[in-house]
Amino acid sequence: MSAALFRIVGWSYLPDFATKQALRLIHQASSSIFHRPPPDPRTPAYALHYRLTFAAVVLCYLIYNFFEASGSITNNFYELLGVNPNSSDATLKTAFRGFARKYHPDRVGPSGEALFIEVRDAFEALKDPVVRFAYDRFGPDVLKWKECTTMREYLRRGLLSSSFYHVMTGAGLILFSAIGKPSPIVAWRYLLFLCLFASELYLLLAPPPSTLPPGPFVDAATSHATVLDVIFPKRIVYQHVLLLHQVFFFLSVALSRVAPVLFPSLMRGDAIMDQQIVRAMAERLGALAKATEWEFSIMLDTELLAIHETPMVNSELSTLPRPHEVLKSDIMHALTMEMEDVVVENKLRSEVGPVKTAWDFAVNKEMKRRVQGWRLQTKLPSPPPETGQAKIHNRARSLSF
Repeated sequence: MSAALFRIVGWSYLPDFATKQALRLIHQASSSIFHRPPPDPRTPAYALHYRLTFAAVVLCYLIYNFFEASGSITNNFYELLGVNPNSSDATLKTAFRGFARKYHPDRVGPSGEALFIEVRDAFEALKDPVVRFAYDRFGPDVLKWKECTTMREYLRRGLLSSSFYHVMTGAGLILFSAIGKPSPIVAWRYLLFLCLFASELYLLLAPPPSTLPPGPFVDAATSHATVLDVIFPKRIVYQHVLLLHQVFFFLSVALSRVAPVLFPSLMRGDAIMDQQIVRAMAERLGALAKATEWEFSIMLDTELLAIHETPMVNSELSTLPRPHEVLKSDIMHALTMEMEDVVVENKLRSEVGPVKTAWDFAVNKEMKRRVQGWRLQTKLPSPPPETGQAKIHNRARSLSF
């Protein structure tokens, strides 16, 4: 328990402290060697340097935790005898005789009596290949399972004992997910937990890397050595399982510390993320609103110019009459008529039926008449004289005809 608390405290403060000190030394060395000033702490360059240094520090701390956790696991029966876990019964017997000559209580005194009795009891029990199979997977506790006699019973008892750890760990993950803030780290913790469960199940159910000689209880079966077997060749399955439990613990803690630093855009708080998104959306909507207002102003000014029939002196729109200016009565009347025509046109265009058919026929007829008049006009030397009729106003909006 104290080791777990020490790891939690270490992961809470040590990576940040070590990163700041290491980054300071790196910047000093870079300034003295390459004559480059260190970046300002508020710049993106400094943030990038900090993340890279933090990743290196965390990697080194993970390696340290891995070997520290592996060193805290007690030696198994084979390590005490100095033999390989896959040694034969004859090899174990010879190794135990050498151990008894060296560590017998008559030689080392009462202080070595407990160790000698423990190894002697283990040696006597492991003569049975079934007990040896269970010991390799579930540890010294199997020596107390006197009610188990077959491999199936040992496996059932061992799997039930191992399931307690997974049930408590899964309940803890669910509890932390329920009371904590929503975070992508939760999904990675569950994935890490599933990997731990699958690895442990494989180790418990798979045969040893080098099979024992076939016997009345153990059949010959081939298997492959795992990574842990390569790193720790003298260790057995239950020690690998204990190491995986500790690796899962400090990897879960490391995940909570590493992700916010290495992936700040993913792990920012919801309030900060929402403020940035809202600010960006507000700026974009403001720009679109200004562009729309400008386009509407141009269209309105063009409409008013067509009605007022005032020639545009220059291209600047600041001299155009604005809607808030008081217009003459005849201009207001023309504007009213124009708007009524637009409403009527839109209404006729949207309807379907006899009115729509009549509207299309009238438009086509008028277009043919205008085309014929334009052709006749192009052949005349001069335009026809103006009559005294009132001038008909053509709207600035393009009509359907």
